[in-house]
Amino acid sequence: MDIGIAKEVSAKGKEVRAILLPREVKRISEEGYRVFAEKCLGVRMGIADEEYRDAGAVVTRDRQKIFTKDIVVKLKPPLPEEFKMMRNNILFSMLHAEQNPKFVEMMDRANVKAIAMELVVNRAGERLVQCTDMSGEQGMLMAFHIAKKSPSDCKVVVLGYGAVSSGALRIAYSLGADVKIIRKKEYMHAKHFIRHADIVVNGISWPKEKRDNKEYIITRGMLKLMNPFGIILDLSVDFPNPIETCHPTLINKPTYVIDGITHISIFGYPGLAPISSSARYSRQILPLLLKIASVKKLSRLPHYLKKAIIDPEVFEF
Repeated sequence: MDIGIAKEVSAKGKEVRAILLPREVKRISEEGYRVFAEKCLGVRMGIADEEYRDAGAVVTRDRQKIFTKDIVVKLKPPLPEEFKMMRNNILFSMLHAEQNPKFVEMMDRANVKAIAMELVVNRAGERLVQCTDMSGEQGMLMAFHIAKKSPSDCKVVVLGYGAVSSGALRIAYSLGADVKIIRKKEYMHAKHFIRHADIVVNGISWPKEKRDNKEYIITRGMLKLMNPFGIILDLSVDFPNPIETCHPTLINKPTYVIDGITHISIFGYPGLAPISSSARYSRQILPLLLKIASVKKLSRLPHYLKKAIIDPEVFEF
């Protein structure tokens, strides 16, 4: 079984993470699998190609060679030109196919099946590949960085208090912000709570039916209630989502302004801390990748991995 690890080239070069680091590559090589790492895979994080070679990988600048291996491992979904290089193999990456059906269409043309990292969960429904708390932490730090006030002078309103909000709340409280958490029973009163807010944080995972019906908790007309130079920090990055004016951005162009309010909605907040998030992802996917590589057919995978398979032939658009 040959495994290709692709370099991330999205976001105009601002996405610098590597999904597997040399320590984990060594473990995979020791299990008897051939690993091919794209040249300069980790160089933007200070990891030389020689470290991957020492770990047992073949380092190649030939991208075609990477994308034609039995299993292709990436952090972000392949770009269209990368999908075109794939053929009859398995993709193991973040995919978010429900919101990006075009990926499934490209997989279908290449006869590719995927295991979506974000869908791999344990029996309690917890994601096994995630930097959720880091997303909130990095997003909150960025919001404070571009705010025109000291954090201790900011009124921060947070929608939801689940996993993705936890990191944001930790930073906001530790820096002395005035924090209000809006719970589900209070959503109907959002108009009241966001009045004079400096930063509004969305940490709600918005159900598909609400996205389809374009139901909003905060509408565009309500933005004027926030303080001048206010910030919307969307951590969930669902689209549409409970805030009408939110849409996903990338790390190379993370913000946009509507009605004087700066919006942050980065698809991949952990990329703001590339060394830390790469190390965590690499540790998390190692046992999963070894399990995937150990079977000859995806149908033989354990249930928790089977549930994460995206098969274009049966995918419901």
